[in-house]
Amino acid sequence: MNETNILLIDDDPIVNFLSKLVLTKMGFNSINVVTDGKQALDSLKKEECPNLVFLDINMPIMDGFSFLSRAAKELLCRHMNVVILTSSNRQKDKDKASQFVNVVDYIEKPLNKDKVKQALSKVN
Repeated sequence: MNETNILLIDDDPIVNFLSKLVLTKMGFNSINVVTDGKQALDSLKKEECPNLVFLDINMPIMDGFSFLSRAAKELLCRHMNVVILTSSNRQKDKDKASQFVNVVDYIEKPLNKDKVKQALSKVN
């Protein structure tokens, strides 16, 4: 489990702090945090591809769906597993997320141990 390379993408520093805390307590130690989709794309181009991405939808500069579209279009990290981590419970967003092949789960903030376990159970 500790070998998992995680990318957290959220514009809220408190959410990132708490999510990273939960993941660290669960034994994950390779966690990269960025605050928008553009930074995340840059990270995918420069860093090793993450095994697991926790992605917010609503962010400035580049939102989560734009990030997913661009990553797919540029063939970046095609095997990464993406978990939408959002405050949106709108069915429209859930439906849109399900159209992306990399999205394995859609969970509402805040992240906790049970939600991480749920997401991990859906990862290939």
